[in-house]
Parts: sequence; structure tokens; C-alpha cells
Amino acid sequence: MNPYDVGYYETEDGHSIYYEQIGHPLGMPVLYLHGGPGAGLDSYYHLLLPSLQNVRLIGIDQRGSGKSKPLGSLKNNSIEFLVKDLEQIRQHLHISSWYIFGGSWGSTLALAYSYFHPKQVRGLNLWGVFFCNQQEINWLYKDTAPIMYSDIFSKLFGTSPSHSPQSLFLDYQKKLQTPESVEEYATKWLLWEAFTSEHPDPVFEDFSQWQASPQAIACAKIENHYFLNAPLFINGQEMEFLLENIEFDFPIYITHGRNDLVTPAASALKLKSLFPHAYINIIKNSGHSLEHKELKESILHFGRELLG
Repeated sequence: MNPYDVGYYETEDGHSIYYEQIGHPLGMPVLYLHGGPGAGLDSYYHLLLPSLQNVRLIGIDQRGSGKSKPLGSLKNNSIEFLVKDLEQIRQHLHISSWYIFGGSWGSTLALAYSYFHPKQVRGLNLWGVFFCNQQEINWLYKDTAPIMYSDIFSKLFGTSPSHSPQSLFLDYQKKLQTPESVEEYATKWLLWEAFTSEHPDPVFEDFSQWQASPQAIACAKIENHYFLNAPLFINGQEMEFLLENIEFDFPIYITHGRNDLVTPAASALKLKSLFPHAYINIIKNSGHSLEHKELKESILHFGRELLG
């Protein structure tokens, strides 16, 4: 679906943040936050909403991502600056408050924004919950996914899961900054995430011919940047501890795959424990990917509940 409005918001520190609006200009404002970090908007994110008939959908390519410029920039690329960008774009578009939909890293950013600007949030529809803490990083790069798929992990990273994730990230940081190796290692980095997202039924051969585009290389650099600095701290606290000190009076809906190898279901259950009024759906036999039918159906169902 073609947007009815596109533009760039120019930040004070040299970023041009791409945004687009789809649906009805007078509809309920819904902010969609992409994952990654750094993945950028895809062509199908509007399909995660049950209907656009009465919805004003705002999609934003976060700093360094997608159509935002400069592509792959790590300058001031932190959760605090991403939140600031969202708030400035909200004001720029003359939106008083909005619903937020976000999965994986999109849920991280949605929660951070909600912490700083709770009065501007009407409700959250989240999936693949991710706090960007060390437990989650270890889950994907050391303790769980690499043990289950040690053959694929070794093929892509050339090391065993016994190595610390941070040493792996440091090595890849150098590779991703070297022109001669950046495409190869960005491809390997993202193949691991794409492969594990398809668990419980991933087929490595389905991904083996893929090569990283410039936007995908930017995503690998940004993910590496954030994961290298994990756990994520906001105001000196990790996300889940930060949220212990605030109450949200808006509705929260949570969907998570029981077999998610990218972000553990424990993160979704933790979020539910922090906000007992939240609705949660743990989907059996589903992982992280939106290709899992039941996962997507739950997100759509919760979207209908949230937007009425």
C-alpha cells in the first residue's frame, strides 16, 4: 500500500529520519516500530494491522536504518536518541498521542518511549519481547540457540558457543568496519538471526544464497553496536528494572512464540509480571518469525482488541 505522505525529519545532530503515513489522515494514529535494531521498514508492515480504514499508520526508519540518512550511522545511535526522534516526529506531525505496535527491538523501543512519554501512549501491541539484556544475548549467541544449532553456528561464526558473545561481537565489529569483509560478515551475522527466527522448522538452505544489501549491512552494523554494549541501560538501569518503578494506565497486549530462539518467552512473561493488567498470548509451536501463522494471527487479534 502506498503512503499518502512521506518526509524526512532533520535532527539537530545531522540525522535525516524517514517517515511515512499510510491509511486515513484523520484516523486513529498508530506508530509502527521496526525491529533489528536497524532493520528498517519492510513493504508489508501495514498487514500487521487488522484494517487501515480508520487508522493513520506512521512508519519510521530509525537512525541509520532503511531510508534514513546517513545509512548505517552510529553517531548518537542510542535508545535515548531514538526515543527523542520519535517524540519530535510526533510533535512535527501534530499528533497528541498514539498507539504503538512493535516487535522484537520494536518492543524495546516502544517500552522505552512509554517510560519517557506515558501520556502520549494510548496502548501497546507488542510481540517477540526483547529487553536487550545479557540473558537474551546469551540465549541467541551462547547458551541456547548455538547449542541447538551448533553446526550452523560454527559454519557462520567459525567458533564454538563456548566463546563469550562480547568477544564474538568485538571480532565482528572489526570485520564490519573493513570494506573488504563487510558484505561477507554482515551476511553471516544476519543469516544467523534469520535462520533462528524460523525455529522450530528452519532450513538453512533456504537462506544460503542470500547476500546482504546496503540496508542489511547497515542493520548488521547497528545490531552489533547495540549488542556489543548490552545490557541496555536507561537512566542507569536495565530495562526490566526500570519498568518496575512505573505504572502504565493504558492497555498492553503481548504475543510471544513459545519456541522463540531469538528472544526467550521468559522476557514476555517478565513483562506481564511487571504489568498484571496486560493481556498475553504465548503461542506454542511458534518462534520469532512473523511467517508463523499463529503468531501473526495473535498480533492481528490483539490489534483489533486494542483499536476497537
